[in-house]
Amino acid sequence: MTTAERLTRENWLEMGLHLLGAEGEKALTIERLCQVANRTKGSFYHHFKNRDEFINALLDYWQSEYTSRIISTVEQLDNLSDRRRELDRLAASIDNQIERAIRNWSSVDEQVKQVLKRVDEKRINYLAQLIAELVQLDEEMAFELAIVEYAVFVGVQHLFPNADAQWIERVFCRVTQMTALLSNQAQNV
Repeated sequence: MTTAERLTRENWLEMGLHLLGAEGEKALTIERLCQVANRTKGSFYHHFKNRDEFINALLDYWQSEYTSRIISTVEQLDNLSDRRRELDRLAASIDNQIERAIRNWSSVDEQVKQVLKRVDEKRINYLAQLIAELVQLDEEMAFELAIVEYAVFVGVQHLFPNADAQWIERVFCRVTQMTALLSNQAQNV
């Protein structure tokens, strides 16, 4: 981005997420953001009253882009199998650094912890709904399988931080297949 280009609020938030992923929450100072953006503080204050407003907007933006938008995109598909494949594809494309940084930040900041809790719940509940519809399970079993699948999602981010999206998508596809197999077997037990 050249210095001649005007930064939008969304540009600042995207930059903030990437800075968070690369350097952690302590890097989210107005000074550091302006340094990375090669802009004055006035440019920052044009969009945000203060750092607290920026942090609130950043967390809202992360929740919207990394959860709500993904669910909305998936829901546009009519076929349940297509929805599931698209969810796996989009989940695999999420920036692992940002996700890990948010999770790490939540261990020292109550506001972030509450946002992460809401995001985790929304993701798990959506996954449970999709599993229930796709493999015809009762809500309780679908929810439990969604927890297992989501644990894989979080675990892959931490165990394989540099994995590429295609490999992660294949892993998610295998987990989806295992869920389908387990759900069929579990109903017979």
